[in-house]
Amino acid sequence: MDGPSVVGARVVAKGADGHSGEVTARYVVVAEGANSRFGWALGNQRNRAYPLGMALRGYWTSPRHDEPWIDSWCDLRDESGKSLPGYGWIFPLGDGRVNVGVGLLTTADIWKGANTTQLLDAFCKWVPASWDIRPGTCLGPPTGGRLPMGLSVGPRSGPSHLVVGDAIGMVNPFNGEGIAYGYETGRLAAEVLHEALTSGNPGALRSYEERLQAEYGMYYRVGRAFVRALSRPDVMKACIYTGIRSRSIMEWLWRIMSNSLRPDETGPAEAAYKALVAYARVKKPSGK
Repeated sequence: MDGPSVVGARVVAKGADGHSGEVTARYVVVAEGANSRFGWALGNQRNRAYPLGMALRGYWTSPRHDEPWIDSWCDLRDESGKSLPGYGWIFPLGDGRVNVGVGLLTTADIWKGANTTQLLDAFCKWVPASWDIRPGTCLGPPTGGRLPMGLSVGPRSGPSHLVVGDAIGMVNPFNGEGIAYGYETGRLAAEVLHEALTSGNPGALRSYEERLQAEYGMYYRVGRAFVRALSRPDVMKACIYTGIRSRSIMEWLWRIMSNSLRPDETGPAEAAYKALVAYARVKKPSGK
């Protein structure tokens, strides 16, 4: 640190052949994922009122490894058959393997004790036999972790640094997806840094938070409200037994959940989202 500004990092090599030393920079971008130690050292914290996802995934060999589609199951259940606020997936990789996993999207205390290992085991038993997901085709122990969501980590910038992607909780609270938002916030950070470098004005970094809020603020606010509602068993039951059986409802719901709305159109998905935004504006938010 140089006063309030980050000017680099001290690197300590683990191996005997490694090189230790200091790396300095005019500006620093923190992009080290959900368990951002660099970010925590700078004082970043997660707003605990915001959603925290739990996910677990592993790899299996499968005769359907080259399927052209990603499969998602919204009706996620535990071994007892109870519906949970999340989904299971199978991602064909085309190389003989498939990525199989489960994720929970929730803020409610009743779901925080859920065992994702048991949930993944139950999901693997439930998927169609044609995938051949069984212990004999498993390629290793599943791995996972906790994912801060909904722009839940901050502060997201300082006098000489910006934080992007999972390190600021950019995972979409509607669906648990974070890769696209890592790219997008990286691009935003690059544009802001370009302005700072070409103008010689470090104050340009202050526009990063404004641009984040303009691009994602309201969408993530609606998403956080969606997760809170979905965490209620009565709402979850209604979604499973009503919404998931209606193709028209699922089509516009997926448009909202995947952030694929079309500003130049006024279809059912756009109309439904506008109604959700109106509700979110009058609903007192939890946290900033």
